Amino acid sequence: MAASCYYASKLVLRVVQAVLALVAFAGAAWLQTKGFREPPINFMVFVGVTGWLISMLYAVVSCVEGLQRVLWGIVEAGLNALWVLFWMAGGAAFAADGRCKPSQLSLDTPFTECNAFLASEAFAWMSFLLWVPSLALAVVDWRRGEGLGQSGNRF
Repeated sequence: MAASCYYASKLVLRVVQAVLALVAFAGAAWLQTKGFREPPINFMVFVGVTGWLISMLYAVVSCVEGLQRVLWGIVEAGLNALWVLFWMAGGAAFAADGRCKPSQLSLDTPFTECNAFLASEAFAWMSFLLWVPSLALAVVDWRRGEGLGQSGNRF
């Protein structure tokens, strides 16, 4: 029973990650449609789209036992570590840009470039915060010997 709750919690975590990634890359993609093609915006779209795909893949993996043996362990830990860095880099690149400040966010006017920029940045940081526990859970799975790269029970 405990194992099924553990996998259910990983499923919920992945679905929430996918939703946050969708919002983060949607804001950046909207900026691209308005003519903004700077590297931080392009990077946010890349990280968001691939983060969404990885989250959805691992949501499916958490429900299919055969895929768990192949895609968990060191493979999941490596992907999570990479996307923790990517989300941090994307959020930091948007934070360092300086074109929009939270004081410029307007809830009274129609959707603006600053609204999209700040929303994308905020959801990038929230995504970063959710990929950290995924990395921790993946390292625990790997250390337990679950998935590819297993080396026995180290606990």
